[in-house]
Amino acid sequence: MTTHILVLADTHVSTLSQLPRRLTELVREVDRVVHCGDFTDMRVLEELRSLAKDFVGVYGNTDPPEIRQQLPAEATFEVHGKRIAVFHPYWGGSPRGIEDEMVARYPDAHVILFGHTHDPLVETRNGILLLNPGQSYPTFITQAQVGILKVTPEEVTARLFSLDNAELF
Repeated sequence: MTTHILVLADTHVSTLSQLPRRLTELVREVDRVVHCGDFTDMRVLEELRSLAKDFVGVYGNTDPPEIRQQLPAEATFEVHGKRIAVFHPYWGGSPRGIEDEMVARYPDAHVILFGHTHDPLVETRNGILLLNPGQSYPTFITQAQVGILKVTPEEVTARLFSLDNAELF
């Protein structure tokens, strides 16, 4: 049995309709959606919660008080025996070195999902899979991106995708 998890972060919009249409389709297709902070508008949180089969989210440093009241600063959950941590440095600050900080913060995690840097990353450190999906909104320099986690009882794999891609799994 495979569980597909859509991972997004740093949406920085006021509604999902401002993001590529493929994102909304993916939210409906996957088993779980994880948002790693910086929604910036309560409507984005509400839309994701209403469209997703299952939703996990944390607030980020640019999120307003109403989002901070709805979501935790960090979250952990388990899928097929794999411990997954979700984090966004809610205090802001420099994104440099946050990967090492997160590995130290969640030493028992199999996977750490995070935002804040806007730089997509799939990397393993100290046996922990790190996934930052990058930013989920497009700019003239960067395409909108997401991550997909495939979790089975045997393994976890992660891939990054541009929202221009038609097929993810």
